Amino acid sequence: MGYGTAVHLVQSGVNRFHRIERVEGLENLPGPDEPMIIVGNHQNGLMDPIVQSAMLSPHQIHFLTRADVFYQKAVRSLLFAFNQMPIFRQRDKLADARERNQRIFEICAERLNIGATIGLFPEGNHRAVKTLRPLRRGVVDIINNALKLSPEMKRLKLVPVGIDYEQMTDLRRRLSYRVGPAVRFDDLIDPSTGAIPPGDLLKRLKAAMDKLLVNIQPESHYDVLLPYVQAMRTTETDNWVATRDEIRSFQSLGNDALADITKAHENATAAGVLAAARAEDLGHAPEQLRRIPWWFWPLAPLAALGGACAYPLSKFIGSQTDKRIQDPCFTSTFKVSAGMFLFPIYLFILSWPLVWLTTDEWGGWPVLAAYVFNLIGSRFAGWWYGHYLDWKGKRNAQTVYSEPDQAAAWSNYIASVKSHLNA
Repeated sequence: MGYGTAVHLVQSGVNRFHRIERVEGLENLPGPDEPMIIVGNHQNGLMDPIVQSAMLSPHQIHFLTRADVFYQKAVRSLLFAFNQMPIFRQRDKLADARERNQRIFEICAERLNIGATIGLFPEGNHRAVKTLRPLRRGVVDIINNALKLSPEMKRLKLVPVGIDYEQMTDLRRRLSYRVGPAVRFDDLIDPSTGAIPPGDLLKRLKAAMDKLLVNIQPESHYDVLLPYVQAMRTTETDNWVATRDEIRSFQSLGNDALADITKAHENATAAGVLAAARAEDLGHAPEQLRRIPWWFWPLAPLAALGGACAYPLSKFIGSQTDKRIQDPCFTSTFKVSAGMFLFPIYLFILSWPLVWLTTDEWGGWPVLAAYVFNLIGSRFAGWWYGHYLDWKGKRNAQTVYSEPDQAAAWSNYIASVKSHLNA
């Protein structure tokens, strides 16, 4: 019941904070009552499971969460209500951690056996980089426990997903969500043991996830290659396969090529290109500057009116985030979690004095009308603000392209990467 109630707030929070650019592959999901394990990349703290829950409704997802957040009784009760289960790590320093995890895996198997959906991030921890890190064997242990519980669990679907954030910390930046075909595992079952060797399935699963997400390799040159990938605008591409394959081709670059690209990147950085504009706004060339619709500025007064009441709370949440959150992986988690609970309450309370000031009445249907207006108006203001960010980004990019030194440095960097990829 807790999950079913909260998921509507979660969906609202995700859609208000992010610009959901593309959702692809939902046809690969089984029905809501069929057992499924969702496996995704893990870049953005608790925001990743929040996004999963929003995107996959009506599936209720049962997540494994690090055990230390369950230690407080009130928090533990809340997490259990939201289908969370603890997973114990070496840093918890418990002598029986392995036995505890084994029991959790058995509980996962029992839930799968009645048609639940388990959500896993097999990289094991979050990290704010666009790479796919080595996968851990927990997902295989859960499947083996499910097979041990019931041979019918061969019908279990193992579904990979890829979450692609344009800029994960900031309001109204784009997000794309890709769901891949289920990964087959029944042919990997060892007849003598009835279990799946972990290495075989993890290799197959990694290949399936790699098809869905931005995986910049070699990781040793991640910072050098990242601006080129950002300028590809991976969340917006109409041809994800071609974009993905171009990113994959980085892995074939030799040391000399990487050294040339590093030098070009250093020159662009020294020229102040990336301090002046985001790579996503620059694109690979001036002709890729974003197009701003003609109706953008005429709608500005309506956006200001619609967002006026929500603006103070937005600024307050932003200031509290800056004060309390140090890890960028939890920036959007804090903003969305606070906003999705506080905004409905705040706007409802604010509606009463607003109605009194404008109609000299206290209560009645005008309060409800004011509340609905603020909800819709704040959503409209957020939608407009996303286009404002595009306009502002285009202005910054135009400034870079108008400066000969910066334009040359950025063009040389892009040309250096392209020349080595095409060599």
